[in-house]
Amino acid sequence: MRRRFGTWARPIAGLLTLTLALAVTAPAAAAEATAPDAQRPTLAASAKATVAALPLPAGAQAQATPAAPTTSTTGSKSFFKTGAGRLALVLMAAGTGFMVYSAFSDNDPVKSQFR
Repeated sequence: MRRRFGTWARPIAGLLTLTLALAVTAPAAAAEATAPDAQRPTLAASAKATVAALPLPAGAQAQATPAAPTTSTTGSKSFFKTGAGRLALVLMAAGTGFMVYSAFSDNDPVKSQFR
């Protein structure tokens, strides 16, 4: 007996795709809407502060030199907040939607000698 999934699978696949799209885009949109009052220190800043608070041995004080600060070109901007990141999310969502669509619409009979 062959079951046909066409009557209920497509609405569920559409609902799943919509839910996935909202789950991915809603936090990014909500994060951009509000500006943080006080930014939390980054992990690198916390590590530097911890290392700076440690006592140095007498021999290490002569060798200690301040390192040149490195800055990135993007600053503290998240990848998914950039144009390339958003494009990557859109392409992933489109690929997932096409995969779900093609999985349920490829129901042509198989014409094989061995089947």
